[in-house]
Amino acid sequence: MKKPLGHTIWFKIVITVLFFVPAYTQVPYDPPEIPNIIAYVLANPLIVQIAWLLPLFKLLLLAAVILPITGICGPKFSSKIVIGYYTFILLIVGIFQNMANTMAYGFVFLVGNGIVQFIVLAFCAYDFAKGKTVIDRKNLNANRFWIIPLMVLAFFMPYSTDCICTIYPAISLNVFFNEAGVTYCMITPVIIGVLLLYSKGADKATLSIMSYAGLIFGIMNMITWFGINRDNWWMGVLHLPLLVISLYGLIVAHIENSPHGCQS
Repeated sequence: MKKPLGHTIWFKIVITVLFFVPAYTQVPYDPPEIPNIIAYVLANPLIVQIAWLLPLFKLLLLAAVILPITGICGPKFSSKIVIGYYTFILLIVGIFQNMANTMAYGFVFLVGNGIVQFIVLAFCAYDFAKGKTVIDRKNLNANRFWIIPLMVLAFFMPYSTDCICTIYPAISLNVFFNEAGVTYCMITPVIIGVLLLYSKGADKATLSIMSYAGLIFGIMNMITWFGINRDNWWMGVLHLPLLVISLYGLIVAHIENSPHGCQS
């Protein structure tokens, strides 16, 4: 039996290679400067320029999670809400979170990031159109409640910065208004978390691709925040939900897609 594209190793290798496609910049750069370029873009991407949109998108993300859990929309519509919203937000994030106007490099677009996110978008759009994922309250897996604190950490993204832009943990009213709702690395563990809680009805190919892409971003962030830029270690902690939930999602998609798969 032929494996769905989302489960094939060769396709995941392709995604990995595409992730490292060089960034586009107005000002030429040398390869060692790539971490700085990424840091410049993600520190102030175009998507955060309109401040009033940040709490709105955070509220929409919350609605996309809460409505299916309540069950008031029914299984089919609940699934459309989760997958549809993730598809919609990936379209916005895939473009505008990867773009920035910088002092050092002019206009920058992180091409590799954008390509990988749009591949995930394509899988989610196909899932949405075909109704492949079904989120039913009856399929709630209580054994996976341990991922909820990680989802909450990603959703609130509690942090602040000092006068030299060092990131540190902080809980304030800003957690309701910050950029987590327009940040791929915070949105993704929340959405994957919902699919894991109701994975019996989740399309395993979609879950696999979402999780694999999230794992790539998670690993790179671990290298960045716990290796290259250790002064901002708290940002590494904030990316742990992405790493852990994505890895677990990839494992669950593989196990439950196997002929003798079981839930755990």
